[in-house]
Amino acid sequence: MRAYTHATVIDATGTPPLPDHTVLVENGVITAVGPTATTSVPESAEVVDLTGRYLIPGLTDAHTHSNGDERIAPALHVLNGVTAVREMWGSDEQRGFRDRMDAGTSLGPRWTIAGNLIDGAPSLWDDAPGPQAPTVVANPREARRAVNQSKDEGADFVKIYSRLDADSYHAILDEARRLDIPVAGHRSDHVPLLEQIESGQRSFEHVHGLWPALSRDAEAMEAAMDRIRLQPDTYYSSWFQQVNEVEWEAANTYGPAESASVFERMVANEVAYCPTLFMHKNLDLPERVRLTDPRMRYMTPDTAQIWSYVLDSMYLKGRSADEAAKRRVLFELRRAVVSAMDEAGVRILAGTDTQTVGVIPGFALHEELEQMVEAGLTPLRALQTATLEPARFLGREAWSGTVEPGRVADLLVLDADPLADIRNTTRIHSVVTRGRHIGPEERTALLAEVEKAASGA
Repeated sequence: MRAYTHATVIDATGTPPLPDHTVLVENGVITAVGPTATTSVPESAEVVDLTGRYLIPGLTDAHTHSNGDERIAPALHVLNGVTAVREMWGSDEQRGFRDRMDAGTSLGPRWTIAGNLIDGAPSLWDDAPGPQAPTVVANPREARRAVNQSKDEGADFVKIYSRLDADSYHAILDEARRLDIPVAGHRSDHVPLLEQIESGQRSFEHVHGLWPALSRDAEAMEAAMDRIRLQPDTYYSSWFQQVNEVEWEAANTYGPAESASVFERMVANEVAYCPTLFMHKNLDLPERVRLTDPRMRYMTPDTAQIWSYVLDSMYLKGRSADEAAKRRVLFELRRAVVSAMDEAGVRILAGTDTQTVGVIPGFALHEELEQMVEAGLTPLRALQTATLEPARFLGREAWSGTVEPGRVADLLVLDADPLADIRNTTRIHSVVTRGRHIGPEERTALLAEVEKAASGA
């Protein structure tokens, strides 16, 4: 047993901070939370004095891509207090990661893993480098087969993408209901968003496709999405430029009444939204991406070169000064709409789209929380988007997401109050993952091991 004493506990339930509290952990589970003065600590317990420190639940990154050396991204997640992730383009590689981490033979978070990405023909990734080839479907029969494939491979959910035609999209949702497997991912360009919200899709990612449904002229904006046609070299770049044009027009015809109606339907259908604001910041404001960031030492040496290529060939290609100015405005509008969704009661999930340009695993979730607060969420609500809300979304609220008896001991200990300044989530003292305590000295040593692995040593 371990006793964390004299901590200020921020349990993420919504109650005020609990000063001078003790948290007892046994066999990886929280067994008691109470005032230090009245909480009995067994003589055999290892005592960790957290006087002056803050204890919060471990964080969840609800949108990750963790390909490559398993000594890097998984470890970076945990060492930054990210004790659970939702992997959005699954493969045997990630399922192998999960098996070894669940067995305790490798350091990493708890994993919820998608099937292979399912997209329409041509896929956005047909002529661009990705972690693996997507599953491309052109009709309902192929779509249903893809859902079965995800299920058979052990996926926790089906991941869908932007270019699915309407018939294939609805076939996927129908087959997923039959097999009782959730569906999450991008909106389809070819199906109005409100129709997708009513279809059973559990979550939507990014703010790309949200705007048309929120426009005062939603029908015309949705029709503009449907008219997007891809040109090679690359399909993704072609799609990105056209989506930006629709976004700009739709965001500038934003309808408060229309948006309120869409948000109401999201709440009624228990649909979650994962906006990945930090990713949007890097793509909307690429001049702020620092490829010389000191934390790049935890990434492989070719990462900066790859990110520079991706920026130039996929995101900045053809971007004029006028377009750049529009994107700066769009980023502020993205943050505003996330705040509006939160105020309307939509479940917001903190996610980062790790390994997108400038998005470093583990570290990025703290930057996402900062973006949530800059968007208008309170620090507590921002914390809940990475603790309580993903636990509820994943059906884990009975055993994770908060600091309460019966919850798993996935915890983050901070040297400063995150409710006073959300950036204090980066002031990490120690991490508890699956009940394992990683103190300051061990954390420093483990980060050094990640740096060594990244260098190829």
